[in-house]
Amino acid sequence: MRKTTFLVLVAAAFSLLLPACITDPVTGESVFGMPISEQEEIAMGMQAAPSFKAQYEGAYPDEDLQRYCGDIVLRMAKRTHRPDLPWNFTILNSSEVNAFALPGGTVCITRGLLHRLDTEAEFACVMGHELGHVNHKHIAQDIGRRTLLGGILAGAGAWVGRSDSELARLGLSLGAAGGQILLLGYSREQEAEADRSGVEYAVKAGYDPREMPKIFEIFKTLGGGRDTPVWLRSHPLDDDRIRAVKREIRKKYPEILATDGAGLVRDRPEWDMRIARLREAQKVYDVYDRANAEFAKAAKSGDRSRLDGVLAKLKECRARLPTHALFRSGAGVVLYRMGRKDEARREFRQAAAMQDDLFEPHLYLAQLAFERRDTEAVLREARRAEQLYPDHPTPFYLEARSLDRQGELREAAARYREVLKRAPEKSETYRYSARRLREIREAIR
Repeated sequence: MRKTTFLVLVAAAFSLLLPACITDPVTGESVFGMPISEQEEIAMGMQAAPSFKAQYEGAYPDEDLQRYCGDIVLRMAKRTHRPDLPWNFTILNSSEVNAFALPGGTVCITRGLLHRLDTEAEFACVMGHELGHVNHKHIAQDIGRRTLLGGILAGAGAWVGRSDSELARLGLSLGAAGGQILLLGYSREQEAEADRSGVEYAVKAGYDPREMPKIFEIFKTLGGGRDTPVWLRSHPLDDDRIRAVKREIRKKYPEILATDGAGLVRDRPEWDMRIARLREAQKVYDVYDRANAEFAKAAKSGDRSRLDGVLAKLKECRARLPTHALFRSGAGVVLYRMGRKDEARREFRQAAAMQDDLFEPHLYLAQLAFERRDTEAVLREARRAEQLYPDHPTPFYLEARSLDRQGELREAAARYREVLKRAPEKSETYRYSARRLREIREAIR
């Protein structure tokens, strides 16, 4: 009887909440989920953006290329269904093949994907696809749906009277997932919607949309095994999707096929020149990537001669691209591992001075300061690292340990609590922070 009543109440809760929905600004259709305002959507994206960018090594250090590509994206964004969002664009300095857009208008592409694009129109089509995800509110839809379902299930679990029930915990985890943008993926229908919008936005901006299927064909050759590009893992690709894009172009833009794209941009000399420069730089980053792979093996084995070889490769990269801070930071990591900490600190300081939005140098400078018991430097560098990568637990941990060591227990406790929000529960960082937090609470009662 109680089970039946419970199911009836859950069904009633769903029926009451069915009017709660999110409207797709592109299609006008309603999607089941907790409504999220535009300001909330923008705030959500702004909160997530620093951690995303930090994970992808910050901005690629070529202001001219950033400006050229950014002008294309922002010009396209102003022709979308949501032109008034605070759109912004960054090329991220990672060799991973990826592009993404966050709620509210942050759009990014990695160096690893950009250097593979042959034409400016290909770039416009990739970016049009990402603009499509934002315009359709795809992430906001998913978060709204998970939040609403989480609330229903959490409430139902509480009604049963078991605060520790599987149902209650499921509800809370689904509700919490609203903030876990990093864990969300797109459905095939959402990808298809973004493809269609990408075609439309490319045409509106004056680009030939027939370049979009060419992108898919290029990336099909990169798929398979461990080399599958991240962009393809998060954007499922098959022949049906390619045919769908071609069908969309035939249906909506027959004149493009009839005139062979007359009047539309496919490529420009200005693009070719900049991509040629990027591809030359990528050759250096290929050396850097191989050095990083070798470092992982050398660090595991403790082979000093292999570490020397890694350091030599990083110095070669630094000599070939002296203005790229990532190579100095990489050298600093190797030197730190080798115990040459004064040299490591110099590399990290130079890297941070060259490119202040790099997370790694500030993190290691905080670690080195902690080892020297220089609390002022720990707090300075850790707080900058926290700004760059708010979801990373280590800067908060170093700050907590330093404040703890100084006897500033209340301040230390606040930072330990931040660690517990971010660190994996099975990690030593989490366990130490939890234990020390309990001890501090006992001490200051």
